[in-house]
Amino acid sequence: MARPAATRLLDSSTPRLLDSDNRAFHILTLGCSKNRVDSDGMDHLLRMRGMTAVERPEDARVVIVNTCGFLGAARDESVAAISELLDRRQEDQVVIAAGCMPALGDYRNDIPAGVDHVLTTREWYRIGDVVGGLLGEAIEPEVAGCEGMLTSFSRAQSGPSAYVKVADGCDHACAFCTIPSIKGGQISKRPLHVLQEIVDLVNQGTKEIVLVAQDTIRYGADLGIKHGLPSLLQQIVEGVPNLPWLRMLYIYPSPLTLRMVDVMAEHDALLPYLDMPIQHADTTVLRNMNRPSNIDMTRRLIDHARAKMPDVVMRTTLIVGYPGETDAQFQTLLEFVEEQEFDHVGVFTYSPEPGTKAVTLDLPAVPAEVAEARRNAIMEAQQGISLRKNQALVGQRLQILIEAVGEAEDEAGNTEPIAVGRARRHAPEVDGLVFVPGALPAGSLIELEIAEAGPYDLWAHPPGETAARAHRRAVAAGGRRRRVSAVRSRGATRPERRGQGARAPMATLAGTEPTGRA
Repeated sequence: MARPAATRLLDSSTPRLLDSDNRAFHILTLGCSKNRVDSDGMDHLLRMRGMTAVERPEDARVVIVNTCGFLGAARDESVAAISELLDRRQEDQVVIAAGCMPALGDYRNDIPAGVDHVLTTREWYRIGDVVGGLLGEAIEPEVAGCEGMLTSFSRAQSGPSAYVKVADGCDHACAFCTIPSIKGGQISKRPLHVLQEIVDLVNQGTKEIVLVAQDTIRYGADLGIKHGLPSLLQQIVEGVPNLPWLRMLYIYPSPLTLRMVDVMAEHDALLPYLDMPIQHADTTVLRNMNRPSNIDMTRRLIDHARAKMPDVVMRTTLIVGYPGETDAQFQTLLEFVEEQEFDHVGVFTYSPEPGTKAVTLDLPAVPAEVAEARRNAIMEAQQGISLRKNQALVGQRLQILIEAVGEAEDEAGNTEPIAVGRARRHAPEVDGLVFVPGALPAGSLIELEIAEAGPYDLWAHPPGETAARAHRRAVAAGGRRRRVSAVRSRGATRPERRGQGARAPMATLAGTEPTGRA
């Protein structure tokens, strides 16, 4: 999970001389789940050289910032993080800027002066030799499985959930997007390497694998594999039968989705969860975005998923305030959201990015305050939809993946342990959470009855507890359960990277840190 730039990266004590024998490293990851995977890969390669990962940058000889360059705000965050590290760097400490921002030629020069090396997202697999060179060590041969930015690797440790990147880059030319200029065209990881990564993770206790790419549905196209993603899913289910949950994110709306949905419907381990970013619902706006503009085809894809998997959970992301977007076009989008009743919706206001086609369009700009009002209108409508859907789950038993244990605090300062997890309907980091009173083992999959529901989060009865007993517990505990709900509610206007409208940071629950994610 990305840390905000406001996080204090180093303590405020007087800088101290690092031990010359110190071969510790620290990686600060900013941005999306794909960056998280690249950081895991760098971690692996540095450990292969005998280096040790440490939690605090002040304890590290080498500090790496894996930057995000997708939007202006993300670049600002990256610059701020690097600047703070440089301001507080210790004698003999090495600072490396890596990731997406260095890959954007227009912004490479914005990286603060003083970093020891700059490594683009396409070069992360070179981190071992780069660090070795900076420390005066010999260059070592490439590790087995090295295939450039799709180098396969084993994690040193795993948590209940893990991302596996199956491809990188993108062949689409969405008018608003910088990803092709950062990543280049799509290249897919070979199926055998994907399977090996998943086997390694499951053997370490991981219960959920999340497949990610810029355009996951086109996995294997560059390798000449017909129906690449459906074929890969079939291989994973058959080759790793002890994997309980397999989820896919970033499914571009395409007829290719139809075959994928057919395969999903055949296997319980393939979670009935479809993340399809449609971006808009007005034909003209979609054409201006250079996105699939046949909204009736999008409806057919959604209808097919719901027919094949009646319990399917739908997530989408949208952009409002795109150049030329009129009130009528926005209304078309709002009505589509209300018509389709997605389970999860993220909404971004358009961000003009130099070098993209969108900034050259001869169309009127939408004032920032209008774009924000449109975003709020969609999120308000979606909150009502989400609340109804979540309330319908009360009394049902859902399988929950426990990811962490923290503490809930009431107004009097009393605390009690509370477990935090997700149901099959919740993707990590972008959807809701499930809270369970008591301490439950992280990594356990438990079937629990849902007791309460808000627009985003659910509360479940502890194992073995009845609704009547839970009611007595809530009365006896005063406002404790309500306190947790209130904490989450205070985050209702905090935007997430994927546009989620109401997610409070995990840190609002004391001691809660998702296992296996930074």
